[in-house]
Amino acid sequence: MRVTISAGSSDNIDNMYKDESRKLLEYLANKGCILNWGSGSIGIMGICYDEFSKKGNEIYGYTSPKYADDIDNLPNAKHVIYPDTFELKKNIFTDAELIICLPGGTGTVSEFFAYIEEIRSNDKPKKLVIYNVGNWFTPFKEAIDSLVAKGFNSASIYNVFDVVDNFEDFKTYFENL
Repeated sequence: MRVTISAGSSDNIDNMYKDESRKLLEYLANKGCILNWGSGSIGIMGICYDEFSKKGNEIYGYTSPKYADDIDNLPNAKHVIYPDTFELKKNIFTDAELIICLPGGTGTVSEFFAYIEEIRSNDKPKKLVIYNVGNWFTPFKEAIDSLVAKGFNSASIYNVFDVVDNFEDFKTYFENL
């Protein structure tokens, strides 16, 4: 299965986010998944690379010119440099069979909402799951709740993504795909 991972690329985060993400990423690598990700060597993005690289899994890196220098730190991945993040998101989405959003910064949040909109507006048959470890995604879920409550979105938006709160729930989710 080709899995797109959206996640943070900062090392200045609580180790709990890294540790919980590592469990999930190691699990996916052990399952033989193929990694699609944003070509990052630090933070949770770096953990993605490390876990999939250790297992010898295929790795596809998507990046923009601003971060292209980091490719040298990721020799086991096949990289494509897109002119901007709009093209990057489009291609990483298109190539995915499963999209998993782990904790991250504005790039991760941007990708999460872009994927929701692409699936919702174009009836794309993609599975999108957020890993709400440490309640990281709760503010964004609450924003969606507010949009539904105020009539800006219908409740059908909840059919576009799934939420898991811990590693055991993720394993159950993955085994039932």
